[in-house]
Amino acid sequence: MLIYSKSTVNMAVSTAATDAIIRQLVFLIPCLVTFVVYVSTTSNSIAGGDAGELVAEGCALGTAHPPGYPLYTLIVALVVRVMRNSSSWWDGSLFGYDDVRSPVYWVNVTSCLFGSISSGFLSSIVFRLSRDFGDESVKEASTASNQNLLRHVLSLSTMFGKLLCAISTSLLCSFSPLMWQYNKEAEVFALHILFVSAILYVLVIYEETVVSTKSKETTNAEHNWKTIAAGAFLCGLSLTNQHTSILLIFPVATYVCYQSSILRKPKLFITSTLSFLAGLSVYISLPLLAILRPHAGSWGDITSLSGFIHHLLRRDYGTLRLFSGDDSLSEGMLVRGRKWAYDFAICQISHPWARGFLLLGLLGQSIDLPTNRNQAIQAKRKAKNTKMAKQIKTHCRELKITNNAGKVIAFALVFYLGIFHSLSNLPLSNPLLFGIHQRFWMHSNILAFILLGVGMNNLVTATSRISVPLSLVLSVATLLLPLSQYRQNYVLSDQRSNSYFRSYAMSILETLPHNSLLLINYDQQWTSVRYLQECEGVRSDIRSINLRKTKQPLYPDVAFPGTHYTKGNTLSWVNGGFTFSELVDANMNKFDRKIFIGGKINYDDIAFTNKYEEIPHGLVRKIVPRLNETYHPAETYRLDSTRDWIVVSGHLSRNLPSYEKYPSSTWEWTISREFFEHMVSRSTYLLDLALKNNGHSQLVLPSIVEAAGWLELASSWDTEGEYKTSPPMKKNLGLAYMNMVRSKETVKFPFVTDIFDVDDRHYHNWWRQNLMTTQVEYDESWKAWATSRWKEEWELFLKLDSSKTEQGYDQVKSMYDAVMGSTGTTAR
Repeated sequence: MLIYSKSTVNMAVSTAATDAIIRQLVFLIPCLVTFVVYVSTTSNSIAGGDAGELVAEGCALGTAHPPGYPLYTLIVALVVRVMRNSSSWWDGSLFGYDDVRSPVYWVNVTSCLFGSISSGFLSSIVFRLSRDFGDESVKEASTASNQNLLRHVLSLSTMFGKLLCAISTSLLCSFSPLMWQYNKEAEVFALHILFVSAILYVLVIYEETVVSTKSKETTNAEHNWKTIAAGAFLCGLSLTNQHTSILLIFPVATYVCYQSSILRKPKLFITSTLSFLAGLSVYISLPLLAILRPHAGSWGDITSLSGFIHHLLRRDYGTLRLFSGDDSLSEGMLVRGRKWAYDFAICQISHPWARGFLLLGLLGQSIDLPTNRNQAIQAKRKAKNTKMAKQIKTHCRELKITNNAGKVIAFALVFYLGIFHSLSNLPLSNPLLFGIHQRFWMHSNILAFILLGVGMNNLVTATSRISVPLSLVLSVATLLLPLSQYRQNYVLSDQRSNSYFRSYAMSILETLPHNSLLLINYDQQWTSVRYLQECEGVRSDIRSINLRKTKQPLYPDVAFPGTHYTKGNTLSWVNGGFTFSELVDANMNKFDRKIFIGGKINYDDIAFTNKYEEIPHGLVRKIVPRLNETYHPAETYRLDSTRDWIVVSGHLSRNLPSYEKYPSSTWEWTISREFFEHMVSRSTYLLDLALKNNGHSQLVLPSIVEAAGWLELASSWDTEGEYKTSPPMKKNLGLAYMNMVRSKETVKFPFVTDIFDVDDRHYHNWWRQNLMTTQVEYDESWKAWATSRWKEEWELFLKLDSSKTEQGYDQVKSMYDAVMGSTGTTAR
C-alpha cells in the first residue's frame, strides 16, 4: 500500500538534481562511446554507392543526383573548406597520423558525429519513455523513516535501471551492422537518422509537456509553442536531406496537430508553418548555386522552375520510386516486410533476448497496468489533511495521463514499413539491389530499437517489485547485449583499411593518356572518378563525362551534335537528340583518337558497331575506328596492355576486397568482379587477336601463352566467380592450348611476366609451376603439358549442359572427336 508523507515529498524534490544529472549522462555516455568507436573504425577514403558523388558535389558546390541533397552537400562544402584551412587537422598531425587525411575522411568523421548524436537522442528517448511500475516491493515498515529509506533506495535503483537500459539500447542499435556501416560513411543516411531521432526526441518532450499540463490543470502555451516550432523546423530541414523523412513526419505531425488543436489556433498554425518552410528553404540553394556557380558534371538542369521541380520529384528515377529499371519481378509489400523482420531480428540483433524485449515494448504501448492508479486512489481516501490529499490527487491524475509518444512511435514503425515497402520497387532477389534497399531500413530500425529499449526497461523495473538486488543485476546484465553486438560486428565494421574505391579510380585515371575523353555510363566509375578529380585534383587533364547528365554549355572542349543523348530513329532523336555514334564521330579527331568508355552504352547503336570497336584498356575500353584492310599486331597490343595492367595491378592486386568481408550485397564486391571481368576480357581479346594474326605475323605464341596464363589465373583467383564452370572460359582455354601445341614458332616456351604478385596457390595451372630440372626436359615437356591441358578443358566444356548453346560448340566437338578418335575416345 502506498503511504504519502511530507518527508516522502521532500525526498522526491531532493532527487530532482540527481535526475537532471542522470538525464545528461543518458545522452552523453552513448554519444562519446559511439563517436570514439565510429571514428576508430572509419576509412580515410570514399566508400561505394553515392559517397563519391556527394562529396564531389560538396567540394564543387554542384548538384547531386535527384533530389539534390542540398543540406548534405552544403555541410560537406563547409567541412572540406574548414579543414583545408586548418593544416594541423588536414594533414592529420593533430591526431598523430603519419599519412595525410583526405577530404572525404573529415566528411566520414562528420557522419560519425551525426551517428553518435543520434545515439544520444535514442538513449534519451528510451529513458524518458520508460515507465515505473510502482514500489510495491516496499512493504509497510515499523517506522516511517525506514519506509522512506527503502522507498528512496527503490527510487534510485529504478532510476539506475532505466539509465542502463537506455544506454544499452542505444549502443545495441549503434553497433548493429547497418547502423555501424552507414553512421561512419560520407552518405546521407547518418544525417537522416539524426533527424529521425531528433524529431522523435522533440515529440517525447512535447508529450511530457502535455502530460504535465493536464495533470496540473494548468497551461504551458509558451513551452508548447517553442516545442512545436522546433519540431516543425526539424521536419522541414530533414526533407532537404532525405525524402523518406516524410514517412515519419506524416504520423508525428498528424498526432501533434490533433493533440494541440493547431487548426483552431491561427497563431500557432502560422508559426509552425513558417518554421517548417524555413527548414525546407535550404532547397533554394540548389538553383542559386547552379546559376551563380555553374559546374561541369553536376546533375540535371535546375536553373528553370520546370527543371527544378523535375529534379526535386526525382522524375529521372520515377517519383516515389528507388529503381528506374524493369521492376516487373519486384516483390510485394508483405514479402518486403517479412525480409525486414528477418533482417532486423537475425542480422541486426546479436542476441535472441533482445527480440523478446521488442515484443515487451510493443505490448507496453497497448496495455496499461492499473496497479499504481488503484493504490494511489486508496491512499487518497486515507489522506489526513487537505494538502496531502491535493498532492495525491495530482499524482492520480498523472497516472491516468500517459505519454502517448510510445504509441506514436509504434504506429510510425508500422506506417513506414507499409508505405515504404508499397512504393519501393528494387528487386530484392539481386544481392546488390538488396543492399541498396537495406539502407532505408535504418529508419524503421531505430523505431524498433526504441520500442525494444522500452520493453527492456519494463522487464527490469517490473523485476524491482520482486527484488531490488535482482533488478540491479538484471540492469547491469543488459550491458552484455551491446558488448556482444560490438564483438560480433567489429571485424565486419572495421573499415580503416578500406581504400578500395580510391584505388579503383586511380587504376582507371592513371592508365589514360594525356588530354583524353572518358565517357562514363556506370555509377561506381563516375562517383569515384569524380571525387578524385574534384576533391583531390587527380588527372584534371582528363575530361570525364557522365552520359546520363551532360550539361553541354559547361563542356566547351567537347563537341555535342545535338541537345541530348538518346536512341537513334526515335522522336527524341528527331527533336534534337544525338546517338552515341554521332557523339564519337564529333569528337574522335578533336581528342586525337583518345576516347574511352566505362560501362555499357544505354541503347543499341548499329552505326557505332559498324564504324568502331572497343578495345580492352585496363578497366575501361578504348574506342577506335574499325580497320578492314590491316590487322592489329597482337604483340603490340600485348606489350601496351601489359603496361596498363601493371598500373591496375599496382593499385588493386594486393588491395582487392575479400568476398568474406564484402559479399555481393556490397559495392566493394563490384570492384573484385569488375577486376576479374576486365582481366578475362583483355585475355580473350588478346587470344582472338593472336589467332587472327596467324599467317600475318611470325610472333603470336607469347600472346597465346599469356592469354592462357591470365585466364587460368582469373579462374583460380576469383573464388566467387563462375569461371571454373564457364563454357566460354573452358572453350577459350582449350583453344589457347591447342594453338600452343600447333605452334611452330620456337621450341622454347615464352616466359610470362608475373605482374600480379599474388599467392602462389593461384598459379597451380600455370606453366611456371611445371618447370623441369633441366633445359632439355623443359623444352620437351611443355607441349605435352599443353596437350594434356587442352584435353582437360575441352572435355569439361563438352560435358557442361550449358555449353550446348555456346557459339562454336559443334566445331569444338568435331575437332575434339577428330583428335581423340585415334585413341578410341570421343565426347559423349
